[in-house]
Amino acid sequence: MTILKRLLKRPLTSADLHRLAGHNMMKPPLPKAMFEAAASLVGKSGVSLLDYWRKAFSIQLDEIAAQKTWQGQRARLLKLVLTEQGWCDVFASTNDIEAPGVWGHLVSEVELFTAFSKEHWKGILLQRYIIALLSAACLEELAAKIYAFSRIKKLELDLHSEYYREILKLDLQINMMIDEMVDAYDDEEALELAGVKDDVINPLIADQYKLLALVAEQIANSQIDIASVKEKIDAFDVRKRELAAVFLASVQESPVT
Repeated sequence: MTILKRLLKRPLTSADLHRLAGHNMMKPPLPKAMFEAAASLVGKSGVSLLDYWRKAFSIQLDEIAAQKTWQGQRARLLKLVLTEQGWCDVFASTNDIEAPGVWGHLVSEVELFTAFSKEHWKGILLQRYIIALLSAACLEELAAKIYAFSRIKKLELDLHSEYYREILKLDLQINMMIDEMVDAYDDEEALELAGVKDDVINPLIADQYKLLALVAEQIANSQIDIASVKEKIDAFDVRKRELAAVFLASVQESPVT
């Protein structure tokens, strides 16, 4: 019956999806060392990280099944993949940065993090990364089985990830410079650089996030308009070069102590 639904592009039930993903829920697809670490991470409630993921992933399957059409289910699945992939991008971009002040703004409004003090955020992000790895892999496998997940669609997801990491790199590099100034007690310079970032760089980053959202929408519901997206990215590159000159000039004008 599931094969017929796939061929006829009929929506699947929650039971269908849970059955198709059952082997992964029973034995999550993680490298041995990571699997053992995740199994041994047990919270105060007595729930392991793996069981936490199983519950979260089951909810995701229900969200997909709740869509009334096959196309709607496919779009919802792809949006979930993008969300989980985004957490992998955040982890990869911040893994070598210890100071939460540099990257904390990326998670400061996420309930999972607000329940803990900042000193625990690094460990929480690692756990969220493991969950994201599992969910993204299992959702992509499901998409390949049922929802016409093509090589082109995978390339689109990779493009989204690459562009998101590019945005994060720009944001975090400048935040690291500010953090280093604070550590060196160059408070005035740090404040001035932060002001320049707010006025010069952050508006560009905000516009890049708008393009990223457009790319995500196209991935989920149609396909990326490569020509249009490339044109916008090229325009951003020109703008970045222009802003870089303004940014560097502002930094160089700062008084040296």
